[in-house]
Formats: sequence, C-alpha cells, structure tokens
Amino acid sequence: MARKRTTTATKPDDARAQRSIDALRAALLELIERKPFDQISIKDITETAGLSYPTFFRRFESKEELLEHIATEEVRTVLYLGQSAITDRHRPESAKLMCEYVQEHRKLWTALLTGASSAMRTEFMRVSKEIADSRPRTNPWIPIELSVPFVTSGIFEILVWWLNERDDYPIENVIALFNALIVDVAGRPRNIVLV
Repeated sequence: MARKRTTTATKPDDARAQRSIDALRAALLELIERKPFDQISIKDITETAGLSYPTFFRRFESKEELLEHIATEEVRTVLYLGQSAITDRHRPESAKLMCEYVQEHRKLWTALLTGASSAMRTEFMRVSKEIADSRPRTNPWIPIELSVPFVTSGIFEILVWWLNERDDYPIENVIALFNALIVDVAGRPRNIVLV
C-alpha cells in the first residue's frame, strides 16, 4: 500500500521529509522569480529542487498546495509587521517594513494573491486571529470577531490593489493608504463604551 502523502514530516523519516519540503519550497520560490506561477510545472519544481517527481506527491497533491504551504509563512510575516504598525502607532517604520517586505517579494506575493487567493484570505484570517489573541488590544471594546475580519480584509485588499498597480507604484503611497485606512481607523485608541 502506498504511503499517505503529508505536508507534515512523520516518523521514521522526519528530517528527510522536512528537507524535501524545504527543497520544494525553495525551488518554487526560485522559479516564481523567473516566470509566472501558471507557467511552472511540477517537473520544473522537482528538477530545480533536485528531487524525484514522485517525492513531490508524497508531500503535496498539487503545486497549488505547495503554494498554500508557502503562504502560511508569508502571511505570518506580513501580518506581524502590519499588526506592529497598528498596535504601536508611534513606530511608523512597521508599516514601512511591511510594505518593503512585500515589495522585495513582489513576484511571490502576486502569485500568492492570484494563484491561491481564497487560501490566502483564509490564512490571513486565521493568523490575524492568532496574533490578536496573543497581544494586548488597543480598543478591547471592539468585539474581536469584528475587528479581526475588518483589519485583515483591509490589509488583504490594500495588498491586492497595490500588486495590481504598476511595479514602480510609490511605496510611500501604499504606506499612506495603510496608515489612513487601517492604522488610523483600527489602531487609534478610543474611549467608547458600548451599551
């Protein structure tokens, strides 16, 4: 009977499985820098990773699933930077760091937001909730079930809009939009009592 495919390394070959996953991840990231995601084949990925074709399918069902796996780490990085900008309004460099990170990985983020858009939106929500549960909230009177989707959708939509603009669109404009639409709205402390 064939071994069940998994994206989580399992005994007895944890280290080998994790090395395969890391190699496939690195290969896809390298390939995305050279050509659009829809033009990348699984064969391209395995050849770049130096792995056999069947190894891919022991870890992932499709290249989209590999992209979703990569998305988890990327979303976490961007949201931690974005959350820092919201919770510490006196450190505007956090918004700049978030935008610079996306700009430096623009091809990857374009692929993530077009090739795995629904998975990315779900991952944005999941990671945002995790972050919100682990940090003090600026406005704890806003129900977390409302604030998380509101902020997350805002960040997501800003990134999608920006990545659909020309490549040289000024990053300063994106930072200003993020600050105006997200930080000033959700991050400014307010003393409001809901009845």
